[in-house]
Amino acid sequence: MNFNHKNVQPFYFKGNSMGCLLIHGFTGCPAEMRLLGEKLKEDGYTVRGVKLKGHGTSIEDMENSSWLEWIASAEEELLYLQSKCERVVVIGLSMGAVIALNLASKYDVSGVVSLSAPIKIINKGVYYAWLLRFFKKYSIREQKEVDPDIKDYSIVYDKVPLVSVSNLVKLIRKTKRRLGKVKCPALIIQSKDDNTIEYRSAEIILNKIKANFKKLVFLKNGGHAVTIGKERERVFEEVSTFMSQLFNN
Repeated sequence: MNFNHKNVQPFYFKGNSMGCLLIHGFTGCPAEMRLLGEKLKEDGYTVRGVKLKGHGTSIEDMENSSWLEWIASAEEELLYLQSKCERVVVIGLSMGAVIALNLASKYDVSGVVSLSAPIKIINKGVYYAWLLRFFKKYSIREQKEVDPDIKDYSIVYDKVPLVSVSNLVKLIRKTKRRLGKVKCPALIIQSKDDNTIEYRSAEIILNKIKANFKKLVFLKNGGHAVTIGKERERVFEEVSTFMSQLFNN
Protein backbone atom coordinates (compact mmCIF):
# COMPACT_ATOMS: atom_id res chain seq x y z
CA MET A 1 0.00 0.00 0.00
CA ASN A 2 1.84 3.04 -1.30
CA PHE A 3 -0.27 6.16 -1.63
CA ASN A 4 2.69 8.13 -2.91
CA HIS A 5 2.72 5.96 -6.02
CA LYS A 6 2.01 7.85 -9.25
CA ASN A 7 -0.79 5.42 -10.15
CA VAL A 8 -2.84 6.61 -7.17
CA GLN A 9 -3.44 9.94 -8.89
CA PRO A 10 -6.19 10.73 -11.41
CA PHE A 11 -5.10 10.37 -15.03
CA TYR A 12 -6.05 12.04 -18.27
CA PHE A 13 -5.16 10.92 -21.79
CA LYS A 14 -6.17 13.32 -24.55
CA GLY A 15 -7.41 11.57 -27.67
CA ASN A 16 -10.28 11.97 -30.10
CA SER A 17 -13.71 13.47 -29.46
CA MET A 18 -15.04 10.26 -27.90
CA GLY A 19 -14.46 10.14 -24.14
CA CYS A 20 -14.26 7.44 -21.48
CA LEU A 21 -14.74 8.17 -17.78
CA LEU A 22 -13.16 5.45 -15.62
CA ILE A 23 -14.34 5.08 -12.02
CA HIS A 24 -12.48 2.92 -9.50
CA GLY A 25 -13.92 0.85 -6.68
CA PHE A 26 -14.57 1.09 -2.94
CA THR A 27 -11.37 1.83 -0.92
CA GLY A 28 -9.39 1.68 -4.18
CA CYS A 29 -7.94 4.37 -6.43
CA PRO A 30 -7.33 5.14 -10.13
CA ALA A 31 -4.48 2.57 -10.20
CA GLU A 32 -6.93 -0.30 -10.71
CA MET A 33 -8.34 1.41 -13.82
CA ARG A 34 -5.00 2.47 -15.28
CA LEU A 35 -4.33 -0.55 -17.52
CA LEU A 36 -7.81 -0.33 -19.02
CA GLY A 37 -7.29 3.41 -19.49
CA GLU A 38 -4.04 2.80 -21.35
CA LYS A 39 -5.79 0.30 -23.65
CA LEU A 40 -8.52 2.83 -24.45
CA LYS A 41 -5.85 5.47 -25.03
CA GLU A 42 -4.23 3.13 -27.59
CA ASP A 43 -7.63 2.87 -29.27
CA GLY A 44 -7.58 6.66 -29.69
CA TYR A 45 -10.14 7.73 -27.10
CA THR A 46 -9.89 10.58 -24.62
CA VAL A 47 -9.69 8.96 -21.19
CA ARG A 48 -10.17 10.31 -17.66
CA GLY A 49 -9.55 8.20 -14.55
CA VAL A 50 -11.24 9.83 -11.57
CA LYS A 51 -10.16 9.64 -7.92
CA LEU A 52 -13.22 9.59 -5.69
CA LYS A 53 -13.50 11.69 -2.56
CA GLY A 54 -11.83 10.03 0.45
CA HIS A 55 -9.93 7.50 -1.65
CA GLY A 56 -6.22 7.12 -2.25
CA THR A 57 -5.24 9.40 0.63
CA SER A 58 -5.92 8.24 4.20
CA ILE A 59 -8.33 6.12 6.21
CA GLU A 60 -9.48 9.31 7.97
CA ASP A 61 -10.43 10.89 4.64
CA MET A 62 -12.34 7.76 3.72
CA GLU A 63 -14.14 7.75 7.05
CA ASN A 64 -15.19 11.38 6.65
CA SER A 65 -16.53 11.09 3.10
CA SER A 66 -20.03 10.02 2.13
CA TRP A 67 -21.68 8.18 -0.75
CA LEU A 68 -23.06 11.50 -1.99
CA GLU A 69 -19.53 12.90 -2.19
CA TRP A 70 -18.33 9.80 -4.05
CA ILE A 71 -21.00 10.33 -6.68
CA ALA A 72 -20.28 14.07 -6.80
CA SER A 73 -16.59 13.36 -7.50
CA ALA A 74 -17.49 11.29 -10.55
CA GLU A 75 -20.27 13.65 -11.60
CA GLU A 76 -17.87 16.59 -11.70
CA GLU A 77 -15.45 14.64 -13.88
CA LEU A 78 -18.26 13.52 -16.19
CA LEU A 79 -19.39 17.09 -16.78
CA TYR A 80 -15.79 18.11 -17.45
CA LEU A 81 -15.30 15.28 -19.94
CA GLN A 82 -18.59 16.09 -21.66
CA SER A 83 -17.36 19.66 -22.12
CA LYS A 84 -14.30 18.30 -23.95
CA CYS A 85 -15.84 15.43 -25.92
CA GLU A 86 -18.78 14.96 -28.26
CA ARG A 87 -19.81 11.68 -26.64
CA VAL A 88 -18.87 9.99 -23.36
CA VAL A 89 -19.08 6.44 -21.99
CA VAL A 90 -18.93 5.83 -18.22
CA ILE A 91 -17.00 2.76 -17.09
CA GLY A 92 -16.82 1.59 -13.49
CA LEU A 93 -15.36 -1.22 -11.40
CA SER A 94 -17.16 -2.57 -8.32
CA MET A 95 -18.57 0.46 -6.45
CA GLY A 96 -17.38 2.50 -9.43
CA ALA A 97 -19.75 0.45 -11.59
CA VAL A 98 -22.62 1.32 -9.27
CA ILE A 99 -21.69 4.99 -9.61
CA ALA A 100 -21.42 4.62 -13.40
CA LEU A 101 -24.94 3.16 -13.52
CA ASN A 102 -26.18 5.95 -11.26
CA LEU A 103 -24.73 8.59 -13.59
CA ALA A 104 -26.14 6.79 -16.63
CA SER A 105 -29.59 7.03 -15.06
CA LYS A 106 -29.30 10.84 -14.86
CA TYR A 107 -27.12 12.04 -17.72
CA ASP A 108 -27.07 11.76 -21.48
CA VAL A 109 -24.16 9.36 -21.92
CA SER A 110 -23.46 7.20 -24.96
CA GLY A 111 -22.98 4.01 -22.99
CA VAL A 112 -22.18 2.44 -19.64
CA VAL A 113 -19.84 -0.40 -18.70
CA SER A 114 -20.47 -2.20 -15.41
CA LEU A 115 -17.59 -4.32 -14.11
CA SER A 116 -18.31 -6.41 -10.98
CA ALA A 117 -21.10 -4.14 -9.73
CA PRO A 118 -22.04 -5.19 -6.15
CA ILE A 119 -25.82 -5.35 -6.27
CA LYS A 120 -25.75 -8.44 -4.02
CA ILE A 121 -22.80 -8.83 -1.63
CA ILE A 122 -21.72 -12.26 -0.37
CA ASN A 123 -20.74 -11.12 3.14
CA LYS A 124 -24.14 -10.33 4.66
CA GLY A 125 -22.45 -8.58 7.56
CA VAL A 126 -22.10 -5.46 5.41
CA TYR A 127 -25.85 -4.92 5.67
CA TYR A 128 -25.48 -4.49 9.44
CA ALA A 129 -22.54 -2.07 9.23
CA TRP A 130 -24.88 0.82 10.12
CA LEU A 131 -25.26 -0.81 13.56
CA LEU A 132 -21.85 -2.46 13.97
CA ARG A 133 -20.07 0.88 13.44
CA PHE A 134 -21.19 1.94 16.92
CA PHE A 135 -19.21 -0.96 18.42
CA LYS A 136 -16.33 -1.40 16.01
CA LYS A 137 -14.66 1.32 13.98
CA TYR A 138 -12.78 -0.66 11.34
CA SER A 139 -12.75 -3.96 9.53
CA ILE A 140 -9.22 -5.22 8.84
CA ARG A 141 -8.72 -6.35 5.25
CA GLU A 142 -7.16 -9.77 4.82
CA GLN A 143 -3.71 -9.37 3.28
CA LYS A 144 -3.36 -11.46 0.14
CA GLU A 145 -0.32 -12.11 -1.96
CA VAL A 146 -0.41 -9.84 -5.00
CA ASP A 147 0.86 -10.90 -8.40
CA PRO A 148 4.08 -8.90 -9.03
CA ASP A 149 2.76 -7.98 -12.49
CA ILE A 150 -0.12 -6.00 -10.99
CA LYS A 151 1.26 -4.78 -7.64
CA ASP A 152 1.54 -1.23 -9.02
CA TYR A 153 -2.18 -1.36 -9.93
CA SER A 154 -3.54 -2.90 -6.72
CA ILE A 155 -3.39 -0.10 -4.15
CA VAL A 156 -6.14 -0.15 -1.52
CA TYR A 157 -6.63 0.70 2.14
CA ASP A 158 -5.58 -2.09 4.52
CA LYS A 159 -8.63 -1.50 6.70
CA VAL A 160 -12.13 -0.28 6.06
CA PRO A 161 -14.20 2.14 8.19
CA LEU A 162 -17.56 0.53 8.93
CA VAL A 163 -19.24 3.89 8.46
CA SER A 164 -17.96 3.77 4.88
CA VAL A 165 -19.42 0.29 4.42
CA SER A 166 -22.74 1.69 5.59
CA ASN A 167 -22.41 4.43 2.97
CA LEU A 168 -21.66 1.84 0.29
CA VAL A 169 -24.85 -0.05 1.13
CA LYS A 170 -26.86 3.19 0.87
CA LEU A 171 -25.32 3.93 -2.52
CA ILE A 172 -26.19 0.46 -3.82
CA ARG A 173 -29.79 0.69 -2.60
CA LYS A 174 -30.31 4.16 -4.06
CA THR A 175 -28.83 3.12 -7.41
CA LYS A 176 -30.73 -0.16 -7.62
CA ARG A 177 -33.95 1.86 -7.56
CA ARG A 178 -32.70 3.92 -10.52
CA LEU A 179 -31.66 1.04 -12.81
CA GLY A 180 -34.91 1.31 -14.78
CA LYS A 181 -33.85 4.80 -15.84
CA VAL A 182 -30.69 3.50 -17.55
CA LYS A 183 -31.53 3.49 -21.25
CA CYS A 184 -28.14 3.85 -22.94
CA PRO A 185 -26.27 0.83 -24.40
CA ALA A 186 -24.70 -1.27 -21.65
CA LEU A 187 -21.94 -3.83 -21.24
CA ILE A 188 -22.00 -5.85 -18.03
CA ILE A 189 -19.05 -8.02 -17.02
CA GLN A 190 -18.99 -10.30 -14.01
CA SER A 191 -16.73 -13.16 -12.95
CA LYS A 192 -18.25 -16.31 -11.50
CA ASP A 193 -15.29 -16.76 -9.14
CA ASP A 194 -15.83 -13.33 -7.57
CA ASN A 195 -15.64 -13.91 -3.79
CA THR A 196 -16.96 -10.44 -2.96
CA ILE A 197 -20.28 -10.24 -4.77
CA GLU A 198 -22.88 -12.72 -5.98
CA TYR A 199 -22.56 -13.23 -9.72
CA ARG A 200 -26.34 -12.89 -10.09
CA SER A 201 -25.79 -9.18 -9.44
CA ALA A 202 -25.03 -8.91 -13.15
CA GLU A 203 -28.29 -10.62 -14.09
CA ILE A 204 -30.26 -8.22 -11.86
CA ILE A 205 -28.68 -5.25 -13.66
CA LEU A 206 -29.33 -6.82 -17.06
CA ASN A 207 -33.00 -7.39 -16.26
CA LYS A 208 -33.67 -3.99 -14.70
CA ILE A 209 -32.02 -1.57 -17.13
CA LYS A 210 -34.07 -0.48 -20.16
CA ALA A 211 -31.30 -0.29 -22.75
CA ASN A 212 -32.10 -1.34 -26.31
CA PHE A 213 -28.64 -2.87 -26.51
CA LYS A 214 -27.22 -4.67 -23.50
CA LYS A 215 -24.67 -7.44 -23.26
CA LEU A 216 -23.71 -9.64 -20.32
CA VAL A 217 -20.32 -11.34 -20.24
CA PHE A 218 -19.46 -13.90 -17.58
CA LEU A 219 -15.82 -14.66 -16.80
CA LYS A 220 -14.62 -17.86 -15.14
CA ASN A 221 -11.43 -16.70 -13.43
CA GLY A 222 -11.54 -12.91 -13.36
CA GLY A 223 -11.86 -12.45 -9.60
CA HIS A 224 -13.49 -9.28 -8.28
CA ALA A 225 -11.13 -6.60 -9.61
CA VAL A 226 -11.48 -7.79 -13.20
CA THR A 227 -9.41 -4.91 -14.59
CA ILE A 228 -6.32 -6.38 -12.93
CA GLY A 229 -7.43 -10.02 -12.68
CA LYS A 230 -6.34 -13.09 -14.63
CA GLU A 231 -8.78 -12.40 -17.46
CA ARG A 232 -8.07 -8.66 -17.71
CA GLU A 233 -7.03 -8.91 -21.36
CA ARG A 234 -10.42 -10.34 -22.23
CA VAL A 235 -12.08 -7.54 -20.25
CA PHE A 236 -10.06 -4.97 -22.20
CA GLU A 237 -11.06 -6.54 -25.51
CA GLU A 238 -14.75 -6.69 -24.55
CA VAL A 239 -14.71 -3.01 -23.55
CA SER A 240 -12.78 -2.06 -26.69
CA THR A 241 -15.27 -3.94 -28.90
CA PHE A 242 -18.21 -2.33 -27.11
CA MET A 243 -16.72 1.13 -27.66
CA SER A 244 -16.11 0.38 -31.33
CA GLN A 245 -19.72 -0.78 -31.77
CA LEU A 246 -21.01 2.42 -30.15
CA PHE A 247 -18.94 4.88 -32.10
CA ASN A 248 -18.80 3.20 -35.50
CA ASN A 249 -22.54 2.89 -35.89
